[in-house]
Amino acid sequence: MIKFLNLQIGVVLMAVLFAMPAPGQTSDQYMQLADSLLKVKDLAGSADALREAYSADEGNFDAMRKLVGISIRLGEFEMARQALELLIEYQEMDANSYLEAGRLAWLAREFDIANQYIDLAELVAVLPNEKIPAYRSIVYRGTGRLAEAESLLVAAQKQFPKSTLILSNLGLAVALQRGPEEGFKYVQRAYEIDSTDVYTLSSLASLYLAEGDVEKARSLFEKALKYDPQNFFTKSSLENLDNTAKEMQIPVLMQKGVTYFDKSLYTRARNAFKDVIALDSTFVEAYMNLGFTLNLLGEPRNAIVAFEKGAAIDSSMAPLYIGWGNALAGIGKLDSAIVMYNRAIALDASLPEAHEALKTVKELKDQMSGDKE
Repeated sequence: MIKFLNLQIGVVLMAVLFAMPAPGQTSDQYMQLADSLLKVKDLAGSADALREAYSADEGNFDAMRKLVGISIRLGEFEMARQALELLIEYQEMDANSYLEAGRLAWLAREFDIANQYIDLAELVAVLPNEKIPAYRSIVYRGTGRLAEAESLLVAAQKQFPKSTLILSNLGLAVALQRGPEEGFKYVQRAYEIDSTDVYTLSSLASLYLAEGDVEKARSLFEKALKYDPQNFFTKSSLENLDNTAKEMQIPVLMQKGVTYFDKSLYTRARNAFKDVIALDSTFVEAYMNLGFTLNLLGEPRNAIVAFEKGAAIDSSMAPLYIGWGNALAGIGKLDSAIVMYNRAIALDASLPEAHEALKTVKELKDQMSGDKE
């Protein structure tokens, strides 16, 4: 028997959980009620009806299968797990049930377990199922396998050319690798296929968030909620929008800064790193990169301030002390620069830049001493 997330649910607990009185109603009638409530977007009412349907007929595992998906949408993850345990107990899992089990696992960041459930879904699937590559791509994204996620979805797109789920996830995978502007074209295509799809709207909102357009993201999340008012994920995204916007902007701005730096666009790089610090004043890498950039802009004194602030947050980053030493050397403080290079070497002796800088400054100091003589 498959063990779900090491969760042990006893038969007695199951009986208490799902044994709900159903006077005068048959299981089929409760199933019809659940479907009717689902059509009017009453997820909570539909979930209640499904539990009643199972109580009226404990052989109605279809009620439990439907309950899993609805419970996840409601954010009732424990209820979803318990329904899945019951299906596993009685060997009533189908492809979609395994996929939902995988979904719960990756929400708990149990990516290996999620992948195993997706494997099982693929094994028992009777018909092609767009969720299989889509869900697997989410697991890949969660483990940093972005290129694999993209390749998987590009192949899936050929099989499911009109799938908004495939296109939206492809856009997200591309955005994480090459920036939001590259991901937009795929998610926008999904939106053109179905402008009412909640996942597509949320994906589009996420890309606008990454671009820093919080208000556009807010309007898209609000639109998604109109189509699925009780959706836990959309509600949470909207409630945490401002904090999420900040979290998503930081890596984008950092990447922009690094790109500008590599292209020798130092003024733009400086502005990007300052924007990161404005969002998170404890982001030590931003101070360090800002310091390196200011050095190249001929502002060693400002660079020293940036390095000092970075070191005050995290004093264990060897490259920071190399930059700090360079800035000190730039204003003629060679002895202080030597101290910084030695500090960098003490933290990481394998850095050739620290040894080279130390050698250069010592030679310069010796030369200056000789000139004075």
